[in-house]
Amino acid sequence: MANRKHSVIDGLQADLKGTVEQMLLSGSTYGEIVEYLRRHDVAISMASVCRYAKQYNANVAMLNIAQENFRRMMDEMDKYPDLDTTEAMIRLASQNVFNALANTSEDDWKKIDKDKLLSKALGLVRAAAYKKKTDAALKSESEAGLDAVKETVFSALAKERPELYRQLSGWLNQKKRTDSLKPKEKKP
Repeated sequence: MANRKHSVIDGLQADLKGTVEQMLLSGSTYGEIVEYLRRHDVAISMASVCRYAKQYNANVAMLNIAQENFRRMMDEMDKYPDLDTTEAMIRLASQNVFNALANTSEDDWKKIDKDKLLSKALGLVRAAAYKKKTDAALKSESEAGLDAVKETVFSALAKERPELYRQLSGWLNQKKRTDSLKPKEKKP
């Protein structure tokens, strides 16, 4: 990765730099910024301010996109409380890819590196598959652990409190029968 060049503005005291950045955000002209800095004994050209502004505005735009994506991810998680962050990020990335594909012009399609596009799409598919596999493995481990605990508890109950064991077993069997008759709710 190439080293980023530091401008005069990067080296300013925090309060001056903050003011320059606020001026850029509020639409001040480069000339106004040069004049403001001159009044504070900082010599800088309009070209330098322009270069800094381009980089700064690009960073602000990227931050705005990141914040919007994060907001959208949190909206998804609010809609689906059982959704974990990885699943939400995969959904968001997939949605962004589909939006980009849908909005690609015919001329832009000709310029796209198809191998790179396919590689990125396969990366999303692999991420989703890996998450699904990991979730299944964790669920299986959890169920195995729960089964081991149940076995230990039921064995101890059967030996030490047989009446309680019979009551609990009967209640669980009845619950299993009545719950299996109810239709299962589908998760989104």
